[in-house]
Amino acid sequence: MTKTILTFCAVALLIACNKTEGPGGTSSITGFVKSQDHQSAQVEISEVLFTQGLSVEHGDYWVLNNPIGVEQFYIYYENPTWPSDADPNLAGRTGIAVEFNYSDSNVEMAINTQEEIEAIASDHFTLTRNVDIVTITNKATGETANADKVTSPFEISTTQSGKNTTIQPSQPAIDEKVYLVYGENDVFGELERTGGNGEYIFNTLTQGNYTVYCVSKDTISGGSTTITQSIEITSNKTVVTASEISILN
Repeated sequence: MTKTILTFCAVALLIACNKTEGPGGTSSITGFVKSQDHQSAQVEISEVLFTQGLSVEHGDYWVLNNPIGVEQFYIYYENPTWPSDADPNLAGRTGIAVEFNYSDSNVEMAINTQEEIEAIASDHFTLTRNVDIVTITNKATGETANADKVTSPFEISTTQSGKNTTIQPSQPAIDEKVYLVYGENDVFGELERTGGNGEYIFNTLTQGNYTVYCVSKDTISGGSTTITQSIEITSNKTVVTASEISILN
């Protein structure tokens, strides 16, 4: 029994002596973290609340927009009992005609409009309807002028504005979490937070290989990812400066 205990202690001591990463040493790792605010591009989403045909005039129209450089549209209403042309012929835009009668209900107006837009512009918009409200989602992302009712009696609102991707200038990341990993086995070691200039430091480290990382926004998945830097401490009583870490928020 005594021999077994002594053998176990000897093995444990040997393992402890071979450890070359982790706390308890005399060296440090320092570095800086910078961050940028990132806004992903998004599509425009509009809602149109339709009224009954009795409130619509022959020639009434409203405009539906895309980002600059993409085809623009206008939707106009023509009553077959009127001999005059209802098309306002807006330059630089594609017209979508919707035939209506004064006896049409607000739901019929919504259905007819949805069908005509889908017939002409399904490559540009996705439409859904809830009774007399049609939701129009642009397929192209980017800065987009809001849809406008112009002469029509319909209520048009923007529920999401189309935006371009924007990245603000880089600046020191303050109070950002920085993680330290020991060795090559991804064993989490310590956590520090950056100071007022984005600086961090891990102290009491021995010789060995380390990884520091921060969590950053993933612009592709919309989730998060890690930005890492690998560092090696080759001697005692040294301060090793890691490469700067840049993250997106």
